[in-house]
Amino acid sequence: MGTLKFFPFQSSIQPGFWNSLANKKLEEIKLSESPLKIWGTFTHTNPPRAQLSPRMCVEWDALEDSIAPSWNQTYVRGEVMLMNTIESFKKLDKNAYLKRCGEQIWTKIKSGEFWKDPSVLSQFSVLMFGDLKKFQFYYWFAFPAFNLPSNIKLESSSSLRETLSEEDCSRLAAASVQFSKEFPNSVYAFVRVGDEKVTFEPISAALESCEEKSARRTMLCAFDPCSANEFPGWPLRNLVAAIAATHPRILSQTELLCLRVCTREGSYDAGHSLLLKLQASEDKIDEMPGVVGWEKNEKNQLSPRFVNMRTSMDPVKIAESSVDLNLKLMKWRLLPDIDLELLKSTKFLLLGSGTLGCGVARSLLGWGARNITFLDNAKVSYSNPVRQSLYEFQDCLNGGQSKAASAAKRLEQIFPGVKTKGIDMSIPMPGHTISETTEEKVKASHDQLKGLIEEHDVIFLLMDSRESRWLPTVMTACYPEKLVINAALGFDTYLVMRHGIRKLDQSIPATNKGALRGEQLGCYFCNDVVAPGDSLSDRTLDMQCTVTRPGGSAIAAALAVELAVSCLEHPLRAGAPAPPPGEGGETEESVLGIVPHTIRGSLHSYHQFLPTAPAFSQCTACSPTVIKLYKEEGFELVRKVSADPKYLEDVTGLTDLLNNSDIINSVIGLEDDDTFSLTSGSDV
Repeated sequence: MGTLKFFPFQSSIQPGFWNSLANKKLEEIKLSESPLKIWGTFTHTNPPRAQLSPRMCVEWDALEDSIAPSWNQTYVRGEVMLMNTIESFKKLDKNAYLKRCGEQIWTKIKSGEFWKDPSVLSQFSVLMFGDLKKFQFYYWFAFPAFNLPSNIKLESSSSLRETLSEEDCSRLAAASVQFSKEFPNSVYAFVRVGDEKVTFEPISAALESCEEKSARRTMLCAFDPCSANEFPGWPLRNLVAAIAATHPRILSQTELLCLRVCTREGSYDAGHSLLLKLQASEDKIDEMPGVVGWEKNEKNQLSPRFVNMRTSMDPVKIAESSVDLNLKLMKWRLLPDIDLELLKSTKFLLLGSGTLGCGVARSLLGWGARNITFLDNAKVSYSNPVRQSLYEFQDCLNGGQSKAASAAKRLEQIFPGVKTKGIDMSIPMPGHTISETTEEKVKASHDQLKGLIEEHDVIFLLMDSRESRWLPTVMTACYPEKLVINAALGFDTYLVMRHGIRKLDQSIPATNKGALRGEQLGCYFCNDVVAPGDSLSDRTLDMQCTVTRPGGSAIAAALAVELAVSCLEHPLRAGAPAPPPGEGGETEESVLGIVPHTIRGSLHSYHQFLPTAPAFSQCTACSPTVIKLYKEEGFELVRKVSADPKYLEDVTGLTDLLNNSDIINSVIGLEDDDTFSLTSGSDV
C-alpha cells in the first residue's frame, strides 16, 4: 500500500493576457472588485519522455465568454479577483479566501451536482493587483483541492500499456478524442472497455450498474496534465474526494485512469496513461476536509508571483495605453458618458503653428487625439522656442526649419502613436494682390486648403492676422458638419470662440429668448462692419511681433481645446446651442458642461466672460450671399477680394449700411487693437 500523491499545477500567463486585463479594468470593471470569469487551459498530450509537471495556462483570450474547443487542450473555468490597491491585495485573508473557494466546490459535491457538471471540481481562482501606470502585476493562483482521508490508499499503479493491449490503447485514445469533440472542455469521463470497442461517457454513468452494458473493465477517467511516471496530476484529486463523499464504494470497485494521449506514427496513443487501483473505506466523508492549493512562486515559497511587462512590451504600445489611462479613469466616476473613441478618431487641422498652435496641439494630445495636421508658412526663429513649446534651439539654425514640419516631428517624438504631418503653405488673403506670376501658386494653395478642410473634422484658426482667417471661415461655412474654433491674443487679453454653422439652403434664423442654436451663432467676422484687408504691410517692429503676456497663450490654447472637446461631446456637435445673451434663458450642456459661443478674458483684471453673438446677415465671411458666391465662383471670388477687399462690402450690402448715417451714428466704434491683437505669435 502506498500514499496517493498528486503533482500540483504551475501557472503560466501569456503576455497578451495582461493587455486584455488592463483594457477590461479600464473599460468595464473599473473600481469593482467582483470576480471576473476566466478560462484556463491545460494539455494532456505531453510526450511521455518530457516528464513535465502540470501547467495551467492563461492565454490572451482568457477573458472571452466562450472558447473554441480543441481535442488536445482542456479548458477549465476560473475566476480573477482584481484588487484596486496593493494594500487590499496584501491584507486579504488568503486562508479564508481559499476556504471559501473550497466551500463552493464542497456544496456542489454534497448536493450531487458535480455528477452532472463535473467541471466544478477543477475550477481555480487568481488574486491579482495591477499597477497600470507601470505595467506591473502581482498575482497568486489558487487551485482549491481537498485533503484526502488517510484511509484512501494507493493499491497499485501501472501504465495503461501494461494492462491493455496495444489495440485497446489505440481504440481508447481515439475514443477520448471523439469524446472531447462531443463534450468540449470535459475534464472527467467514465470509460468502458469492451471486446470490440471503447466508449467514453459522462461520469454520471458510473452510478449505473456496470452489468447493464457489456464491458471487460470500467474506469473513472481524469484528463491528466502530468507526464511524470510516478503520480497523477492535480485534477484527479477532487474527483477522488467527491466520490469518497458521495459513493465511496466506487473507489474500490472502479479503476482510475489518468488519461494521457499523444500521437505516435500518425495514430493516437494512450499507452503511457496511468492506471490506478485504490483501497478505500466505504464510510462517506461528511465534513468538508481541509483545503489546499495556493501555488508556490519561483523560489518555491507560498507567496505571490510578480511580472513586469514594461520590459517586454512595445514602447509605443505602452505609451498609447499610458496616454489613454488618465482619460479612461475619468469614465470610472466623473464622466461615464464621455466618448473617448470619438476624440481619438476625430481629425484636427491647426491653421497656424505658433504660440497658440503649439499649445493647442499639446492639449489635444492630452485628450487622446490621434490625428493632427499643422499648416504654416513661417520658419522657426530664435525667439520662438522659449514661447512655442514644440520647438528647440536646433530648429532655428540654418535659417530656421519649417514650423509646420518641425511641430509635426516634435509631436511625434512626444507621442509616437499620433498621426501627424506638417504642411508649409500660405493662405490666400483679402487685400494681398495676386500677380500673374503668383496666381498659379496661390490657386494651388487655395485648392490644397479646400482639400484639407474637407478631410478634417475640426479646424482651429490660430493664424497671425485677421485677413488670413477669412478664406478658411468661408470654406468651412460651406460644410455645416465642420467645427471651427478661433483663438486670438492681445497684450493681456484673449479671445476664444466657435463659429456657428451655416446651411446653404436656409437663411440665418432669428434669435430667440432661449439658448442660441448652432445655426444662429456668429463667426469671427460677424461683429465687423468692414471687410478684412491687408493688415501686415507698413507695420513697425512692435506691430509685427506678438507683444503679449506669456501666460495668455497657454490659457487661450487650453480654452480652445476644451471648447472643441465640449462641443464634440454634445449630441449636436458643431450645432450645439450656446448660453443666451444676458441673464435667464435655457442652457443645454454637453457631458462636460456648457458649450459657450465666445470666451473673452483679461489678465489685467483676471476676469473672464462668455458673450454670445448672433450671426450677422451681412457678414463678409459667413453670410448666405458670400457662401453662395464662393460656391459658384470658388477661386475667382478669392482673386476678386485679393485685388479689392471692398468688393465684399459691396456684395453683402455693407457699403450701403456704412453710407446710412442714421445707422452708423448708433454703432459703437471699437477697433480690434483696442482690445485684441489678432495674432498667434507665429512670427517672432
